[in-house]
Amino acid sequence: MREFRAELDISPGDAHTMYHLGYTLLLQGQLQESAALLRQVVKAMPDYELAYFELGRALLQQEDTTGAIESLETAKKLAPDHDALYFQLSQAYRRAGRVQEAGLALAAYQKLIEAARLKKRKSLEIDKP
Repeated sequence: MREFRAELDISPGDAHTMYHLGYTLLLQGQLQESAALLRQVVKAMPDYELAYFELGRALLQQEDTTGAIESLETAKKLAPDHDALYFQLSQAYRRAGRVQEAGLALAAYQKLIEAARLKKRKSLEIDKP
């Protein structure tokens, strides 16, 4: 984390470094600082799906369900095949009382996980002599 802060001292406003620092802070439970950095990242890089995803996770942990849903839905538009996104979105919908949407998001998550398993299994079968 110290390295990311040092890099930001050298290159203030570098969105990639802010993302990595924000992600690290999220993992350490420093939610407010993480969310603040990730908000800057999505402003600077509006097509960066991972930043929206991690911002959604941070906001969900802060009980900002509305903000989490908004961020996660944006991430879904940018990367509709990101399986973990659907799991987080199902949690956010459930907290918002949107039970039907939570169920649909969870079903999409399970479908993507199963498709990934099948793809991996097929690739392993092809690689066998």
